[in-house]
Amino acid sequence: MTASEQSVGKRVLVTGASGFIGSHLVPRLVQAGHTVTTLGRASGQSKQFNELGVQHYSGDVTNFEQVLQACTDKDIVFHMAGLVSYRSADLPRQRAVNVDGTRNVMRACLLKNVSRVIHTSSIAAFGIPPEGTTGNETFKYNLDGLGLSYCDTKHEAEEVVAEYFAAGLNVLMLCPGIIFGEGDTHPHHHVIFKSLSKGFMLGVPAGGTPYSDIVDIVDAHVKAITLGRAGERYSLVSANLTYKEAGQLFAKIYSCRPPVVVLPRFLVELAGTIAERILPKLNIKSALTWQVAYLSNYKIFFDCKKAQAELSFTPTPFAATIKRTASYYLAD
Repeated sequence: MTASEQSVGKRVLVTGASGFIGSHLVPRLVQAGHTVTTLGRASGQSKQFNELGVQHYSGDVTNFEQVLQACTDKDIVFHMAGLVSYRSADLPRQRAVNVDGTRNVMRACLLKNVSRVIHTSSIAAFGIPPEGTTGNETFKYNLDGLGLSYCDTKHEAEEVVAEYFAAGLNVLMLCPGIIFGEGDTHPHHHVIFKSLSKGFMLGVPAGGTPYSDIVDIVDAHVKAITLGRAGERYSLVSANLTYKEAGQLFAKIYSCRPPVVVLPRFLVELAGTIAERILPKLNIKSALTWQVAYLSNYKIFFDCKKAQAELSFTPTPFAATIKRTASYYLAD
């Protein structure tokens, strides 16, 4: 058991607990001896938590009074509620949840004297480093005005967090990359694994992304109860790989055909535009959007040195993540 988990008996609130990270974090917190309450729009507790003795408060982070009540008598608050979407049509709700919801949580925590707040942000809030470089937490956001709604709202949420830190709140930010792991319900991740396993993915975009293992992410959240500096943000990146490199590594492990073609930028963005604007009119659902296509053309790489030094973050090698999780993603 880690030093963070030995700090038992805390009264903990988790927003967004039914999400990917929360579904792993809540059992870990209960196992460590904390009293856990979840906040979400569902009227009752999630089935996955029924056997854990977790309390549930029905409420929405966009409703300040509900958030204030949920934060009452809490020692630790994990704020993970957010709308992950790269569709421009979702921007109004995204801003309400990601930005206004974050403001409500931070304000309530300050008013209720919560001892520590852990805000789950994203590498999406960092921006895109110059070609050939690897960024860190000091990188200045550079995506304003491009119409990248998820990136913009996560960045704005970090500005809200910084505002409340300045007002005296003990809060830090944890920033995962693209998370892989058991329990991942993102359908496009399953499609990617299956396409690679069958040798169907011959072409990939020119960019690359920071990957994170769910085990690493949950471990960092637990450690952040006692480790890490207030007001700081931490990049929780397990591996930086181009899409071609990731595909080749998967192919090597599972003896299947790797991607061989790097797709031109204009073709990728055209496909994203068609997928978002035309396919819905044909009643065809697609995870691809213009925003996803745009970002996939860039190598968005960030290091995790700060998290390693201050949160005892230990990144799992990407090959180990693939070997452990492939059976989950490839299951029918």
